[in-house]
Amino acid sequence: MESPGIERNQDVSVLIEKKQTLWLMSPTVLTLLLITIFPLMYALNVSLSDYSLAAGKQVHQFNDFQNFSKVLTDPEFWHSLWVTFKFAGLCLIFELTIGLGLAVVFSERGFRLEPLSMLMILPMAIAPVIVGLVFRWFYSNDVGMIGYVLRSVGISPPAWSSSGVAALFSLVIADIWEWTPYVFLICLAGLKSIEPEIYEAAEIDGARGWIKFKRITLPLMKPTIILVLLLRAIPALKEFDKVFIITDGGPGIATEVTSSYIFKQFLWFNNLGTATAAALILLAVITVVCQILFAYLRKHEEQIQGTGKW
Repeated sequence: MESPGIERNQDVSVLIEKKQTLWLMSPTVLTLLLITIFPLMYALNVSLSDYSLAAGKQVHQFNDFQNFSKVLTDPEFWHSLWVTFKFAGLCLIFELTIGLGLAVVFSERGFRLEPLSMLMILPMAIAPVIVGLVFRWFYSNDVGMIGYVLRSVGISPPAWSSSGVAALFSLVIADIWEWTPYVFLICLAGLKSIEPEIYEAAEIDGARGWIKFKRITLPLMKPTIILVLLLRAIPALKEFDKVFIITDGGPGIATEVTSSYIFKQFLWFNNLGTATAAALILLAVITVVCQILFAYLRKHEEQIQGTGKW
């Protein structure tokens, strides 16, 4: 049995450790308060006000939830949100399909990634604005590379700037080029984490090709796929750079995403309160999407723990 003195010393040491932990965590907590909580509270305050910078002065009057009401009753906002979901959905489908397919191919024996590693990473290292400028030049009907190649084989190039569907796919193609290598690398890491013995046992049982991918690879890759969707859904839903450079929301507002709508409300119409309200709504939408993906991931993990199977 321990003496009271030893117990007292243990309590003191535990208290000292807790104080040290609090001191070590305090810089991180203060930083988070400064760069996240305070700006969020300030944005909420602005969204509830008639905030304008017209005539070189600030006009800041509280107006309850009129800015949110204005945004939620604006058809252009709902159109921009629909375009945002279409853009994000198409990007996720194509990037995940191509990235996972390439990862499956390169994970097979005999393929070496080292000679291509720098080329694979290059698109991610380029600023989105530069990517937008390059693809805007590609899509030019007069001097663009895509138009030149298509005309050289007798095919008329698409009217990128006059068709809403073509303009949307021009944005999707640029995003696929930029971010598919990122998806590929994550999927390749997930495939490398699968034990080779699992595939060897499946091959002994006669599993080949598509059956092996459907019954083994895909179930084991579910957590990685959800992670990819999460990491790519957030940037895709708040995409602005490439949209602004390539189409500027055109033709008309056919490719106007929610970030472009916020940009217009702020800089074109000088409605800072309305722009902030739209930004907070977009933040709420992204948060809901992330929570859905997290819930699916938790459900998948609970199923694994409950049954012991993937």
